[in-house]
Amino acid sequence: MKSLLLSITTCALLCCTQITLAATMYRCGSSFQDTPCANQNYSKTMKAAKASDGATKDRDLSPYQVDADCKQRGDAAKKMMWLRQTGKTKEEQLESAEDAQTLALVNEVYNNRGTSLEVKNAIEQSCMQQKEQSKLAEDLLIEAKRLKKTPYAPASKVTSE
Repeated sequence: MKSLLLSITTCALLCCTQITLAATMYRCGSSFQDTPCANQNYSKTMKAAKASDGATKDRDLSPYQVDADCKQRGDAAKKMMWLRQTGKTKEEQLESAEDAQTLALVNEVYNNRGTSLEVKNAIEQSCMQQKEQSKLAEDLLIEAKRLKKTPYAPASKVTSE
């Protein structure tokens, strides 16, 4: 009886020490590890993830929001990276490309280094930045046209005395 009680107590203590000695876990994309991610932008501690999930269930934990076009571009880049990792060369992928966008994506994939997830995230982020720059340029053109339409009002001359 004493040996059974001693073994149960030992098991309980070992389980409790495992829980208390557990290290902080980090979420890096879709994987989990005990060290921060190589790219700090994608590193989330599990405590932070639980706190944000409690506040809003449908909120995304990614550091930036991606629209559908950029997500599709990132997924295509990830598939190209998989082919690259299996040994397919840049030239082979360029030959199988159908249009100019695919050619540009192949070049962009082979110019980036890292895992397929890192390349996918980099391409999604650059796509979103390019879309934002295009939107800003469009807004500037609209504002310039609006200013062109308004009659020119010369500034009042200031005479120095």
